Amino acid sequence: MGECICSNCKNLKGIINEEGAVEEYECKFGFPSENCADCEAGECDITCGNFIADDEEIVTTELKCHGCGKAIQQVCGNNEDGEVYCIDCYLKNMN
Repeated sequence: MGECICSNCKNLKGIINEEGAVEEYECKFGFPSENCADCEAGECDITCGNFIADDEEIVTTELKCHGCGKAIQQVCGNNEDGEVYCIDCYLKNMN
C-alpha cells in the first residue's frame, strides 16, 4: 500500500469556505490522474511530474529586468535564455 502522492505535495492548496475553515484540498495542476478524485483506498502508485515535497525549500535567483532594472525572482535556474523582462516591460515590448 502506497501513500497518496498528493498528501505531502507543496502544490496541494486548501480551499477555504465562508466560515474561514479549509473545506477541501486541491492541486493547482489538477490531479495526477483522473482516478485520484475517487480514490479512498490509500493504495496510490501514481507518479506526478509536478510533485514538490512540502518540506523542500524552493531555490530562487534574483535577476534584474533588462528594461527597467526591477528585481525579479527566478525559480531554480540560470538565465540561459537571454534577457529577462518584468511583466510590464514585456507587455510594452509586445506592442
